[in-house]
Amino acid sequence: MHPTRRQLGQQILHTAAGLGLQSVGAVGAMSAVGRSLAAGGLAASVAGAAQASAATQHVRALVVGTGYGGAVTAMRLAQRGIPVTLLEMGQLWNKPGKDGNIFCNSLKPDERAMWFSTQAAAVATSLFNIPINIKVPYSAGVLDVLRAPNGAMDVYCGRGVGGGSLVNMAMLITPQREVLQGLMPTGFDVDDFLRRQCPKALGQLGANLIRPAYFEGSAYHRYARVNRAALARAGYTTDFLPSGYDFNYMEQEEAGLVPKSALGMEGGYGNNHGKRNLTKNYLADAVGTGLVSIRAMSSVKRIAQAPDGTYVVTVEEIDVMGNTVQRYELGCDHLFLAGGSMGTSEMLVRARETGTLPRLNSAVGTQWSANSDIFVVRGNPVWNPTGTKQSLVPATGFRTRDQDGRPVFSMNIPLPLVLESWANMNIVMTQNPELGSFGYDATTGRAVLRWNGQNAPAVRSAKHIFDRVNQAAGTHYRSDLFSGKTFADSSTYHPVGGCPLGKATDLFGRVAGYERLYVMDGALIPGALVANPALTVAALAERNIEHILQRDF
Repeated sequence: MHPTRRQLGQQILHTAAGLGLQSVGAVGAMSAVGRSLAAGGLAASVAGAAQASAATQHVRALVVGTGYGGAVTAMRLAQRGIPVTLLEMGQLWNKPGKDGNIFCNSLKPDERAMWFSTQAAAVATSLFNIPINIKVPYSAGVLDVLRAPNGAMDVYCGRGVGGGSLVNMAMLITPQREVLQGLMPTGFDVDDFLRRQCPKALGQLGANLIRPAYFEGSAYHRYARVNRAALARAGYTTDFLPSGYDFNYMEQEEAGLVPKSALGMEGGYGNNHGKRNLTKNYLADAVGTGLVSIRAMSSVKRIAQAPDGTYVVTVEEIDVMGNTVQRYELGCDHLFLAGGSMGTSEMLVRARETGTLPRLNSAVGTQWSANSDIFVVRGNPVWNPTGTKQSLVPATGFRTRDQDGRPVFSMNIPLPLVLESWANMNIVMTQNPELGSFGYDATTGRAVLRWNGQNAPAVRSAKHIFDRVNQAAGTHYRSDLFSGKTFADSSTYHPVGGCPLGKATDLFGRVAGYERLYVMDGALIPGALVANPALTVAALAERNIEHILQRDF
């Protein structure tokens, strides 16, 4: 039986990582890989593909970043027969560690946890007002924290092949039409986006809902049921949320039939089993075409345009300790930037300010949003315990409006303390109108985020909602997990903006002033989305690449 394209891609990625490779899938290697599979020689084929990839110094299409935008772009290009090279600054995460797992447990972080930091990071900074201080080995871990210079914002980013899909909570939330209508530029067809592109991305990502009967009886979702009851007393209706985590697998976890992942304290530093991250779908499909190569541990340091109109990208490859392995130039005809809101914005701001892409306009580096991400913890009466077992992948949330009638979205998320806390935690996303921007620090050669604690409007919205919940349900705010703050407002997992659609680019991500240069990720979203952005980014990339393939290739 011949493997499907997706199965083939998954096998190639798995085998490459098992060999300790950080490059995989040479352009044009499909026939060789197929022959090797038939002969039982997949490992040799993948190794040879990686070597061929490293020797190629000019490619037709170069995609920077393997998160949602980059994965969609690479797959759709390859399906049209266009060879693609993907660059990823993090690792190819498929090689098990000493414990036999690819990713580490959230309660036992090790060298796999943090991207070149010795401090494990979390939104909760204290417990019973005692600071949390967990040290980890310095290495190329899966979670990075980018900090604004003034300490007003910590931005959490996934590092590895699969980008944010490795570390997020797997929620695939379709944005509200009214939010998109007010957010996107004139000419953006909101109805077509919601009718065609969002369902397309949901299907490809394997979105599913938790089975209600399982949810009602699960010990691991008691915390969410307690929260639902409190919200209902205040008049808020809780819904089941589409997820990229396999809820059928979760049921088997609880039944003891398979290794525990979301139910085994795996989350913020990756899930080993049930999560359908991008290496299981878009990236696997892309690699399975035989037209996509991936170079991991490779970051872009410089982008310039050659006299003939092609692009020259300076790439630095490092090892897991941060040592430079090689630095080289890679040419391309078409350059797609998908390094996320932070990464893409930095690359373009640096190129403009250093003069390597001098025609970039003043909109580059603007309209950045933390997407609110306000965290709040409430204590319940002692007769409402939330349970010592909690799924690290949530399944429920609610939509409402704030005191000014603006949309609000909130998820009921776990508080995994492995002891009874009688506490519920929510993350709240609002229509905060405040926006940040990026400047350039010539001393470090880095773009820096300018954000001055501008989440006050979002905090007011969250307070309006949960004041009502506390009053109706007899719950109370807890501040001991946020170093004395009632609302944690200086961290985000969901940054958007920095290269606003219709201003820094045209309506389909083409960068203003440059042909064959594109932005394909969350940097395009020009303000608060009031939803987890993963699905929107994937659908936006689907929309853009559909148009670009019709017009530019």
